[in-house]
Amino acid sequence: MYDASGVRLHAGRQAELLNQIVCELPPEHPVSNVRPLRDSLGHTPFQVVAGGVLGCVVAYLMRDST
Repeated sequence: MYDASGVRLHAGRQAELLNQIVCELPPEHPVSNVRPLRDSLGHTPFQVVAGGVLGCVVAYLMRDST
């Protein structure tokens, strides 16, 4: 959960900023025609909590299915 909400979310924000910087470069710059970075890497805190709750519910429902 820490990775999804912390590290990857901030990496996605960094990618957004880098993409914005590359878009502002002049067309003749060698980096200006590079494919944009993926910026949807992490999850919001709400998504992380919802995933944790969903995981607990599924585990509870599956406890006697084996």
